[in-house]
Amino acid sequence: MYFRINNTDFSGLVSGLKVGYETLVSDNSGRNANGDTVIDIVNTKRKVYVTFRHMTSTEMSGLLNALKDFVVNVDFRNPETGALMTISAYIGTPEPEYYTIQDKMVVFKPMNLNFIEL
Repeated sequence: MYFRINNTDFSGLVSGLKVGYETLVSDNSGRNANGDTVIDIVNTKRKVYVTFRHMTSTEMSGLLNALKDFVVNVDFRNPETGALMTISAYIGTPEPEYYTIQDKMVVFKPMNLNFIEL
C-alpha cells in the first residue's frame, strides 16, 4: 500500500485505504416545474478514507505532526489509472484512542481518517 503525507511515507502504518468520488452539483440543480430532475454538475472530488493500524506513541506522534497543517498533500495510487497521484486535501478530525498503557509502553487502537480533496 502506498500512502504519503507531505512527502513523508506512512505506507507502513496503513491497513486499509479506499477512494470515494463525490459529484458536486450547482445550487440550480433539483426539480423543475415539470417535476423533472435537472442536474448541473460542477466538479468531482476525491475523498481518501484511510485506516491506520495499531501504533506506538512514536508512530502516532509522527503521524499527528504530519497532520498539523489543515491542508496537506496526499500521495496514493489512483484506482482509476493505477498510477500514483497527489491531491491537496483537508483532513477530517484525528481521534487517537489509547489501547493500552503498560510499563511506559503506549499503544493506540486503529484509527480512521479522511482526506478530502480541495
